[in-house]
Amino acid sequence: MKNIFAFSIAVILFSSCHNTKAMSAAQPDQYARTEQAADPFLHELQQNNELVLAFAVETYAWAKTVSYKAIAFNNDEWRGYNWYVNKSQAVEVMPNINPLTVNNDSCNAVWDFFKTKEVWKIKGDTGDGFCTGDKANNCTINDGAYWRLLILTKDKITDPAYYEPEFFEQCCPGNTDRALFTEAQHKLQSVMGIGR
Repeated sequence: MKNIFAFSIAVILFSSCHNTKAMSAAQPDQYARTEQAADPFLHELQQNNELVLAFAVETYAWAKTVSYKAIAFNNDEWRGYNWYVNKSQAVEVMPNINPLTVNNDSCNAVWDFFKTKEVWKIKGDTGDGFCTGDKANNCTINDGAYWRLLILTKDKITDPAYYEPEFFEQCCPGNTDRALFTEAQHKLQSVMGIGR
C-alpha cells in the first residue's frame, strides 16, 4: 500500500512539473520574434517570468499613451499588473505599477484558451484593411486606439495588433483573426481583478 501511495505521489509531482514546463510557452515560440520588450516594466516581467500575457491600448492622436494590463507566470503562480505610460513627456517617467488580484485557476484557463486557439498565430491588421466589402464605406472611426495582445517568454515576443478591433468587428464582422483577437483580449481582461 505504501508503494502505491508513493508511486501516486511521484506521478502527481511529475505531472505538476510537466504542466509547469507546458506553461513555458513552447508553442508560441516558433511563431514569435526573438526580441525583448521595449517598455521597461514589461521587459522586467519578461526577464523574471516564464510567461507573460499582456494587453496594451496605444493612443497616438492627441497624446501618446499606452495602458498595460498583464499576468505573469513564474514558479507555478500567476501575478497581475496594471500600468500606464505617457510617451508624450520629454523625459520618460517610470510608471506607477499597480498589482492586480488574480486567481491562478482562472489564469490557467486563459492560458489553456490561448493554447487551444493558438492565439499566437493571429497576424493583426498592420494598420490597414480594417473593413472590406459592402460596409467598408460606413465603418469609419477617427483618432482611435491600437490594441496589442502580447505573449512573451524570456527572449520571444508575439504581439498582434488591431486598430479599434471591437468597433470594426461590430461594424464589419467576418475577420476570423480579429474575432479571435477580441475574444482572447476579453478572456485575458476577465481574470484581472481590482488593483491593490
